[in-house]
Amino acid sequence: MMEAEQIRQYFERRLQGQRFPNKVEVKLRCPFHDDQNPSMSVNLEKGVWQCHTGCGGGGLLDFEMKFSGCDLDTAKVRVAEVLGDKQAFFFSQKPEAVYQYHDANGRLVLEKVRYPGKRFVQRKPNGKNRWEYKLSDCQKPLYRLPEVLVANEVFVCEGEKDADNVRALNLGNREAGIFVAATTNFDGAGKWRDAYAPYFLGKKVVIFADNDEPGRKHAEQVARSVYPHVAGVKVVALPGLPDKGDVSDYLKSHSAEDLVSEIKKAPQWHPPHDAATDSVLVSVPDFITSLPVETDWLIDGIVERGANGFLCAVPKGGKSWAAIDIAISLATGSEWLGFRVPRAAKVALISREDNPALTSWRLRHLSMGKANASRDLLNANLYVNSRAQTPELMLDNPEQVENLKDALKRRGIEFAIFDVFNVMHAADENDAQEMRAVLRELSRIQAEVGCGIAVVHHFNKLDGGTMTQRLRGSSAIAGWAEWLIGISMAEEERKIRRMDFELKADCPPDSVHYRIVTGDGGAIRLERESYFAPAPAKSSRREGSAAERYIAN
Repeated sequence: MMEAEQIRQYFERRLQGQRFPNKVEVKLRCPFHDDQNPSMSVNLEKGVWQCHTGCGGGGLLDFEMKFSGCDLDTAKVRVAEVLGDKQAFFFSQKPEAVYQYHDANGRLVLEKVRYPGKRFVQRKPNGKNRWEYKLSDCQKPLYRLPEVLVANEVFVCEGEKDADNVRALNLGNREAGIFVAATTNFDGAGKWRDAYAPYFLGKKVVIFADNDEPGRKHAEQVARSVYPHVAGVKVVALPGLPDKGDVSDYLKSHSAEDLVSEIKKAPQWHPPHDAATDSVLVSVPDFITSLPVETDWLIDGIVERGANGFLCAVPKGGKSWAAIDIAISLATGSEWLGFRVPRAAKVALISREDNPALTSWRLRHLSMGKANASRDLLNANLYVNSRAQTPELMLDNPEQVENLKDALKRRGIEFAIFDVFNVMHAADENDAQEMRAVLRELSRIQAEVGCGIAVVHHFNKLDGGTMTQRLRGSSAIAGWAEWLIGISMAEEERKIRRMDFELKADCPPDSVHYRIVTGDGGAIRLERESYFAPAPAKSSRREGSAAERYIAN
């Protein structure tokens, strides 16, 4: 059945110039005779019409056949043309396949429905157990994105059918820790988006090129896009394909072993040398268009992807609780203190101050407090380093930093949390030169791994001033940060904490108040509180007294 919105749209376009009131049953001028007074009734939910002067009646296709003087099959095509959509042509046909697109949290975002003749309909759920057939500004995730997120090898195809056929080969090996996913982009060849590339961070990528010019260009576009993020990329041109052939055509006469052999024979892809990319300076248009228009947030409005920052409080102020809670929220794509996490990310928690047993206890109980968090995502995306793994890890020890970078790269880490700053170096925090050397190591980790960095640090004992002024140590520390999260105690008796934000990427959000709450079964969560500071006590002096007037002046 067609949607009521489609039916209304069809009649509005066929009977232009007529007024369509916001009703189900409308009276219109019949186009099949000289109708001065509206004599045709139309039901805009059922698509049923009737001319009351004898021109006839019926369904929407009956109207189109009479309007265009055509047969039934042609009427279906004409309806599709009028709507600018293809679904009208197919509403009486059985689909060959339904390809579902989910976001990083597994929520169904949209579907592509395949009908005979390689014809497609696009639709999205409207939240009312029905479909909308106009995607408008709907975000289009990668096909089978949740599987891509947990894979360490990804095959990129040009179409959902190809991705499903490759996926069905079961080329992974869970016992060996090899998780393989197959994916494609929604809009087909030439429509790859660079926003997809970070999902491939640290993974091995194989791209199957269709055997035509658009297919080869598309494979090249995908390779260029993901290359800065991945552990390796191959573009595979399969032998013996017919013109416009694809990996599904190859698999009709070849085995999974044949496909794996072709992948192994393919060389690693590297971008061709381009003198223009060596330029130290670029023009303003090139600079502007090379960067994303919108900020890419890890945590909406707080932490930008790839940025450096500090999570700060006085000693015993709850820094590690917040750091671990952030790590769990990012790894599972769960909301954090009311702030949206757009998608799950691979996170490294480098906990160097607390006893490993304490860190383990906090991780276990805070993860229990994330009621809707996916345990599979948590297991796949969150990695920990503590004194139990490496007795020492110092940022001013080159060998240890290299080992850390290699580990972060292998895991494809997108966000690394260092807890706590002062135990991870032997430098003087008040010496600007020594601090710059330590911070340069953190910047090297960020640049070479491609991850954002959060450093847990202390405030000094001053009560006043901005957060940057209160950061303990040299001003070089504050200068390095692109965002700051500060924690303070708003009310000691009820243990209500206040969290403040500073950032360079956007206007910071308002402060939030929260408590660390223990629930059933030992689950612990950071819970936001509505909090209003108590009004200052009123003076006991009589209003308008000489003493008050003297003080006021």
